[in-house]
Amino acid sequence: MVASTVLDPRELLLVGSEQLVNSVHDVMKLVVHRLQPALEKEGISTGQFWALHVVSSLQSASLSTVARHLAVSSPTVCANVDQLEAVGLVTRSRSDRDRRTVVLALTLKGRKVESRIWSQIAHVVSEAAAGLPLQDLATAARVFRELHRRLEPAALASEERP
Repeated sequence: MVASTVLDPRELLLVGSEQLVNSVHDVMKLVVHRLQPALEKEGISTGQFWALHVVSSLQSASLSTVARHLAVSSPTVCANVDQLEAVGLVTRSRSDRDRRTVVLALTLKGRKVESRIWSQIAHVVSEAAAGLPLQDLATAARVFRELHRRLEPAALASEERP
């Protein structure tokens, strides 16, 4: 007779969530590793790329906003943005609404660099996904879209209300 352990649904969710987190981490670590040649070709670091991407993603980005989104210190973001500005990928300007606030924006060159790097990420992931069942890819995409929806700031705020 073989003993079996029956996990309750909460334990199954925890095990499944932990596996998902570990898998995402492992995949992202390898994607970033494969991305290094493209980043070196563009003359930027991984941290600079993520700062560039956050500036691109936000309507109006300040240093502190970018730092919050990346979960790093403002001095770290400031150093990355200084370097991005020095090579012409990011600009700083005073906010029209609040002259005390400095707003970051991508230059045309910055948008092109970000686009080339995302194209490289897409290429790396496409190569890795080649040959996987289409239904599995569709399921993975659906799960990540749903996780994104649930993690969106607006969704979180509405869930926190009584």
